[in-house]
Amino acid sequence: MAEKDFIIERTILKIGNHVLNVRSDDLKSCDLTSNQSETLLFFDLHEGALILDLKEHLKISHQAARNIVERMKAKGLLYVTISHKDARAKQVFLSEKGKSVCEKLKEQGGSLGGNLLQYFTEEEKDQLLALLEKITRTL
Repeated sequence: MAEKDFIIERTILKIGNHVLNVRSDDLKSCDLTSNQSETLLFFDLHEGALILDLKEHLKISHQAARNIVERMKAKGLLYVTISHKDARAKQVFLSEKGKSVCEKLKEQGGSLGGNLLQYFTEEEKDQLLALLEKITRTL
């Protein structure tokens, strides 16, 4: 049993390394870091969310989340408004440039995902997703 666990772990690591290498090239082409790409995708899904929400999503400090947002504002990818509910909080939105870069990231990620899963049936994809979610919950 331990041998099987080891083989599964090594296979997951191999897949992860390959995906990270491809993703790293995609991010370089967009002049983004990994956290910045995650930030774009987060605010694409959660338009108007707070920097506090980003902090919790990325599991980083509030200062680090603010710094990411500030750097991305400087690149013209995000803009910030004061929350109507709490003047101390800042809501974050994708700029037009940010939306464009986000779409490019999704296309590149979709292409990689499509290649990885091209021989899977929809049922197998559902099973794989359920298993990956189970692994994620145990981390």
